[in-house]
Amino acid sequence: MRCLTARTLWIAVLCVVVVAVPVSGTAATRSVVWPDGTVRVSIDAERVYGATRFDTAVAVARESHPGWADVSHVIIASGLDRSLADPLAAGGLCWAYQAPLLLVADTSVPEATRIALQEIISANTTVTVSVVGGSAAVSAACVAALEGIVGAGQVEQPFAGADRFATASMIAVRVSEVASDNPSLVVPDIALIANGSDTHFDALALAAVSARIGAPVLFVTRDAVPLATAATLVALAPGEIIVAGGRAVVSDETYVALGATERWFGENRYATAVAVAENAIARGWFELGSFGVAASVPDAVVGAMLCARAGMPLLYTIRDRVSLELASFIEERESEVSSCTVFGGASVVSDDVLAQLRGDPARPVMLSPRQGDLVAKYARVSVYVGVNTSECRLYAGDAFVTSRAVPSYGVVDFGRVSMPPTGAKLRVEVDNPEDHSASCEITTRRLAYPASTSVVIDKSDFRLYWVKGDELIKSYPIAIGRVGAETPVATWKILAKYNTNPSSVYGPRKMRLFRKYGSSYVYTAYAIHGTNEPWVIGTKASHGCIRMYNSDVLDLFPRVPLGTLVQTRE
Repeated sequence: MRCLTARTLWIAVLCVVVVAVPVSGTAATRSVVWPDGTVRVSIDAERVYGATRFDTAVAVARESHPGWADVSHVIIASGLDRSLADPLAAGGLCWAYQAPLLLVADTSVPEATRIALQEIISANTTVTVSVVGGSAAVSAACVAALEGIVGAGQVEQPFAGADRFATASMIAVRVSEVASDNPSLVVPDIALIANGSDTHFDALALAAVSARIGAPVLFVTRDAVPLATAATLVALAPGEIIVAGGRAVVSDETYVALGATERWFGENRYATAVAVAENAIARGWFELGSFGVAASVPDAVVGAMLCARAGMPLLYTIRDRVSLELASFIEERESEVSSCTVFGGASVVSDDVLAQLRGDPARPVMLSPRQGDLVAKYARVSVYVGVNTSECRLYAGDAFVTSRAVPSYGVVDFGRVSMPPTGAKLRVEVDNPEDHSASCEITTRRLAYPASTSVVIDKSDFRLYWVKGDELIKSYPIAIGRVGAETPVATWKILAKYNTNPSSVYGPRKMRLFRKYGSSYVYTAYAIHGTNEPWVIGTKASHGCIRMYNSDVLDLFPRVPLGTLVQTRE
């Protein structure tokens, strides 16, 4: 079991101080019974991060290699999004050389990386730097800058394949060569395979395994085994070939062509990471007490290296809430899992996630209505709730509306809720049997409309609002009368409806507007209809009629009964 301790991390001028955030509690057993359907998480959680991905890489490397003790080798890779496949494959190198992984830009060495290299030299006299990727990823200028830091002849760039598949293969060959020259290193008879596309998430879960045991990570496409990968598999002849990801990312045909022996996968990236973790734990590669958490690829790339040295798996979450797959992994092992390390700052993994990992309910999310939405006399209110939630209460303004017992990770439908005449703040509070709580609040605006079932044409925002039974059912973008032929501000009724020639200026449907004069409604040339000039929607373009997208008028037409009141306004 491993629980990383908080400590102050210093860095020189121009670099951001990186801090492991202290935990706020300890892993706890349940003090009370939780209702069925709830998902409960409560563990120690700390954060390792920097102001940028380059600073985060340094922070993770410092945590992995305290004091830079016995660091004779450093792996360097590009930290730019377009080149992140290169460090993904570098886990085996970090294992072979017991080396930290640091990131650079394509043409320069970030200040945090420069200072870390200087510290490593100071602690160990010399250091060899291996650059992963070719000059398109790490330029000659960047290599020269690295040599200026660690010394001429101390930087190599041998892993410059024609593409990411070739680069990963070159890394696998080097790891095998290093291990054959070092009796203390034993490369397992295993190859790890992932889709080498730009999503990277399955490969990330394998990167921690590779950096832990030295097995190579090789890349395929969904439907093919690249030549470089195929050749490396022939050369290494592994007894096991393990594929990460389901058929949607590595097809059955590719699986067979690889000669694969096992597939580790789940329904999505979060579940696949759990599957990789569970299998790695079952094989004794990782311990269960701790794990790493990431939400972005750059932070996960370097975090995988710390996970490997700490002997813990790497799992994923969503930026602002603990993913269901991660929460379920923890809950199912709550007597064994005690801590985690979150990689990256609050911009990539929010502080809410740390609070949730420590036992707080996820902040509820208002699905309907949303912040700033227009509402009528009534509104349908629904809320999404996440981890550590068992009860949900709704308030309209200061008035309590209702309370519901709810399952975690579900949608709470409060149904039709009365809105105050001027609109209202809607507030949702959630809590759980251990008296942890969270809340969210939105402000709505009240739509003025002439009758419980009516249409409002708001010329100021080019929208048509459809109200039925005192609920705002839907709004649609429209075009209105152009300058000199403005749509009149008036009260109307729809007293005639037509199926029109779809190729005509009216599109497929038209609803005739009869204008109110005194107590009567009289025929006019104005109408609500479709258009075969969709580009005019959102502008003043018509002779005074209301134009809608053809798909929208087809949607609205059957909803609106004859006699519906219509109000146009500025």
